[in-house]
Amino acid sequence: MSMGKKKFVLVEPKSTHLHVYSKFTIPRLGVILLGTMLRDRGWDVRVYIEDVAPVDMNEVMSADVVGVSALTSTAPQSYRLAQKVREAGIPVVMGGTHVTFCPDEALEHSDYVVRGEGEETLFELLDAMEGSLPMDKILGLSYWRGGRKIHNPERPLKEDLDVNPIPDYSLVDGWKQGGLVSIATSRGCPFTCTFCSVPGMYGHGFRMHSVERVIDEIRVNKPKYVFFADDLFTANRKRTKELLRRMIEEGLTPQWGAQVRIETAFDPELLELMKASNCFNVFVGFESINPKTLDLFNKRQTYEKIVASIKKFKEFGIRIHGMFVVGSDADDKETIYETSRFAQEYGLESMQLMILTPLPGSPDYDQFYATGNRELLSNDWSLYDGHHAVYRPKNMTAYELNVAAIDAMEQFYSWKYIFGHALKKDIYSVLIQSSAKFLLKNWKKENVEWVQGLKRQVFEKAVEVSAQSEEGLSYRIGVPRFILETDIGQSLTNFLTELGISVVPFSGSSGNSLSVNGLSLAGRLDWLKGKVDCIVMPVMEKAKQGEEEFFEKIQGLWKSIPNQKENLPAVVQLFLDRQDGSLYSSMAQIAAIFTRDLDRVHNAYRSILPSLAPREMAAAVAPIEAKPITLRL
Repeated sequence: MSMGKKKFVLVEPKSTHLHVYSKFTIPRLGVILLGTMLRDRGWDVRVYIEDVAPVDMNEVMSADVVGVSALTSTAPQSYRLAQKVREAGIPVVMGGTHVTFCPDEALEHSDYVVRGEGEETLFELLDAMEGSLPMDKILGLSYWRGGRKIHNPERPLKEDLDVNPIPDYSLVDGWKQGGLVSIATSRGCPFTCTFCSVPGMYGHGFRMHSVERVIDEIRVNKPKYVFFADDLFTANRKRTKELLRRMIEEGLTPQWGAQVRIETAFDPELLELMKASNCFNVFVGFESINPKTLDLFNKRQTYEKIVASIKKFKEFGIRIHGMFVVGSDADDKETIYETSRFAQEYGLESMQLMILTPLPGSPDYDQFYATGNRELLSNDWSLYDGHHAVYRPKNMTAYELNVAAIDAMEQFYSWKYIFGHALKKDIYSVLIQSSAKFLLKNWKKENVEWVQGLKRQVFEKAVEVSAQSEEGLSYRIGVPRFILETDIGQSLTNFLTELGISVVPFSGSSGNSLSVNGLSLAGRLDWLKGKVDCIVMPVMEKAKQGEEEFFEKIQGLWKSIPNQKENLPAVVQLFLDRQDGSLYSSMAQIAAIFTRDLDRVHNAYRSILPSLAPREMAAAVAPIEAKPITLRL
């Protein structure tokens, strides 16, 4: 069988990810590197990166083998393509971050899944497909055998990265040479941010290309701008300095940018070399200005250090793209808007607010999915892009989180801020900022249905109560007496009182009787219906140690209510033992029956936080220790 006559088509489906730099395509390197290696081994190769140019399906369907890459947010379209190709009888190999951690899912749409770093696994698979290697000997491979999914053991991480060829961008259909290129000088990240899947994919170790190899790659590509695609470009500062010195010595100093942490700013020698080597901008993972959130993310940095790092980068004329993650258990709406104001106050040229998202391979994914301590609102992977709230946050509704994240970015990219950069003749920032402004506007247009769906979840009980109410609202709510005797019950009363809503206690037993203020209501549920707009029913999913009696009361209360639901007011469930944000969401649903002003609801909830848990809850959303912000343009 002549390998030279065989065609391998590699496809990276279009990114759904909203990024303020979307105007400048920065392709991921995986399919380009594999395409280069396949070409060097005699294959006829086509590489399609849909962000660069449309996929030619005629070429895809004429291939001998098709490889499809998948991120989490692109998984659905990757699966659709893989399914179509497989149904045509063409072998399909899937790879990428998402399928590495979800191989069972990926095999529903493909023949093979290459997990982790794919260079060696893919070529051993091709040998096995020709019969020269047993399939079960290939590390890092998942595949079908006899109708069963087989997952071979993991493949050790590749130590010598220099054995890989320089990725050949000319293989990418529609690619124009001489502009922007990505160059990866290393793999892996030594840090353990809870929301990040990089260490799961590439390890905590830091493996590097040689400086000579990186210099060769710059020389070959002759780019105007290089994005160093390392997960953390300055993880080894000694080696980074060596590389920058060589770039200066060789006269290979295109404008460049890279992802860095704030520690980079506190090394004067490194900053000098960055400036001298033509560093144009840095993408800094600040993640949060909320100290509690930084602790939860295991970020190991402080608000004060963040501010100091910004000032240092500015001293050296290095532009900053600030990356922030919002929606942790310590965040609320104010945190999000404060972050946007902070970014303007300290003069960041661009910024991005990403909603905390449990991506497969990240510690957060394990926490959300394995423990079930977060209520997930969607299993549609296309929404797992950092701009859709796919879980129920703790101190706001998912609707409020999603709206605040987008609105706060819009506030940052205000015309006033853009005009300020225009006055300074900073044309590049004006271009990026105005582009981001229009991207956000388009996002809101394209996601009206999603946002409205989140809003309907908040107001669904309000609709139900309104449908049942014949004479208007009485602004009274029935609450079980034994719940009102607890701390959380007292907090609920304070919350409702703050909103002008009265509480009517009622009692229930494990029998079939129901009473309000001691008055038996067996057979008289219509009386209860006339006295309150809705009733609150507590929910505990299991008995905690020491709370068995309390749990039994709740179970008994549920049994005491007959099945004649038409005789009952609307029922609102109040979760008492889950840590997935259900308490706030339940309270918001109750309040939404009486007011559409969610800011008022949010403020009422903040007012009761000290009584919910004096130490933990109050500290979680304590005001950020920041100086008063005055916009300076």
